[in-house]
Amino acid sequence: MQLVIPPPEVARVGLRALRMVAAADGEIHDLERRMVAAVQTHILHTDLDFDSLEPITPEELASGLPEPFREKVVHSCLIAALIDGEASTEEIALVRSYAKALGVASDVVETAQKLVDEHLLRFRIDILRRSFFGQRGADFYQHRGFRGLVTVAGNIMQIENAAMAAKYRALSKLPAGTLGRGWWEFIEKNQFSVPGEKGAGPEPIVFHDCIHVLAEYDTTSSEETQIAAFQAGTMQKDAVYGLLFPLAQFHLGVSITPVTNAEKGVIDPERWVKAFVRGTKTKIDLATKWQPWEVFERKVTELRVEYGVEPRSRTL
Repeated sequence: MQLVIPPPEVARVGLRALRMVAAADGEIHDLERRMVAAVQTHILHTDLDFDSLEPITPEELASGLPEPFREKVVHSCLIAALIDGEASTEEIALVRSYAKALGVASDVVETAQKLVDEHLLRFRIDILRRSFFGQRGADFYQHRGFRGLVTVAGNIMQIENAAMAAKYRALSKLPAGTLGRGWWEFIEKNQFSVPGEKGAGPEPIVFHDCIHVLAEYDTTSSEETQIAAFQAGTMQKDAVYGLLFPLAQFHLGVSITPVTNAEKGVIDPERWVKAFVRGTKTKIDLATKWQPWEVFERKVTELRVEYGVEPRSRTL
């Protein structure tokens, strides 16, 4: 997705709404302050005193917030409501009132409401359907059809597929520096199985490991939150659901995928926002439509330039 930087007066209006949401449950959490600080640094390029910002009503927000910033502010308010590690009734209610005043569809707000109401199965389904999981699944079906879905079902049920495994293991023969060889080395380093073997994830998720290679993120929980944010940044549709996935899986303790244990409090707002912004600078949607098999024989360095994957800063 492409970031559009608002003018200072519009940024201030949006930050006032963020402060209202953060304080709606009775206190502003340190994680909320840190997230807003990261947003100011990496997105808004402002340096306002968050705690001293004046309150704002839904009507005032609507009068001071033009397009194309309305949906982005609602989504930012929702993330702010969850970054403290819990879903508050008061915070989500305020986000809903802002969305209504701004004329922004409240689908994602209703998804968060399911979390508040502890309807966790429905919450998981929303994220799986709208994040990169659902979008890539639809694209996989478009390219591979029903037979492709059968192989995915086999992967999930841990049914071995020797032909599929051999196809992926053959990538080890590609020249050093190619994406395919880089993927193989990543798999070997982390002692992962390849698709078609027991213990491997479904074949459509191979792209994720390839993004690890392209964007240079490791596999610790903290690194996984960052690569998920990076992926969300590349998404052209429903990027907010791409952010809800790591929020749920690694920060709120709600398991979205069966192959990864849910954790709490992993997200570092500074690293997370920075990774998301890095993802928005890519030239293509790597999360939902990119097909690694089409470029496995190409050099990783060339692909980074072609896709606009900026070098990773090692300061964080």
